[in-house]
Amino acid sequence: MTAFRAQQLLMYLAEPERCAELSLPQWQQLIWLLREAKLLAALAAALERRELCLQLPVYARRHLRSALTYADRQSQQIRFECNELKRLFDGAGIPALYLKGSAYVLAGTANGRGRICNDLDVLVAKSQLADAEALLQKNGWRTDKLSDYDERYYRQWSHEIPPMVQIHRGTVLDLHHNLYLPISGRAADMARFFRLTQTTISGALVLNPAAMVLHSIIHLFTNDDMQSGMRDLWDLYLLITQFSTTEFWQQLHGLAQVSGFCNELQYCLSALHYYLAPALDPLTLQQSVNGSSNGLWTRYIMLPALLPSHPLVCRWWHRRAKQLVYLRGHWIKMPPWVLLKHLTIKTFFTARDQLFGKYQFAPKRPPNQHW
Repeated sequence: MTAFRAQQLLMYLAEPERCAELSLPQWQQLIWLLREAKLLAALAAALERRELCLQLPVYARRHLRSALTYADRQSQQIRFECNELKRLFDGAGIPALYLKGSAYVLAGTANGRGRICNDLDVLVAKSQLADAEALLQKNGWRTDKLSDYDERYYRQWSHEIPPMVQIHRGTVLDLHHNLYLPISGRAADMARFFRLTQTTISGALVLNPAAMVLHSIIHLFTNDDMQSGMRDLWDLYLLITQFSTTEFWQQLHGLAQVSGFCNELQYCLSALHYYLAPALDPLTLQQSVNGSSNGLWTRYIMLPALLPSHPLVCRWWHRRAKQLVYLRGHWIKMPPWVLLKHLTIKTFFTARDQLFGKYQFAPKRPPNQHW
């Protein structure tokens, strides 16, 4: 067991002065946990902002410097790739909206420094999705060959096409046409969100503060995978802390209501209060008190599921909570009859691949198709 409470994990980032009290064994545990949560570079950035790095043990400084160097290099790559994408899309007259980690880096938000990203997220209007995909394919972006079923899943039900990879640099791109799956019946009105945008210094298009925060909330609290839950909650804390005004909160609540994501906003406020209450500004703290849910599902499932999947903090009941969130994530994605069909087919394919080997049935790439 760690020498500090798992509930207080994010407080070391919100109040990095606490790190000065850690012993070397505690530092080792904290580094393990934050690396698992993809937050080690975020702690390094927080310590650097407060000019506290020189007060730390050499062991901790080395790990933190390494993590921040990696995150900074990734930010450079994001800016480069987004500039390349912007050049392509602008040349074709396709408005492109940058989301999540790409948007944070381009907009220079408080969580942009030290954030680890898995891929680039770009959204275009559904009417221009085919043109955007064809444009990317002509310029070195390729989609791995999927099974016919998985291809139909992305094309007919999902809010994005299959992930694309840049053949020269290995960058992964998720090309979206909505913020949530259309098959769910909860897809966002993208005409509204395209009106809630702002332009960065580089000329890239990103969501305005209220819409950016709501999308981050949607991404976290409708997800079936909480592997990066703590990182995403830290994103929300920094974004909300940066933007918190009476006008912002009015816009956020109004947008959540008209978009149908009030429950997800309530989960967010509950999580902020549970994990970060001492660090919240007065306005956000009041919002979290008024908007938090004390329901059993929130308290015993959603909140524990956010913890990183590391044995130092993740016990059997946390793993069960993650499993239940996984099931809920699938339940809300699609109608019950579609979900039953989907799970039946995926279970069959998984069992088949385990018995005979997945490469026996993997779709074959045409001989003249090269990466």
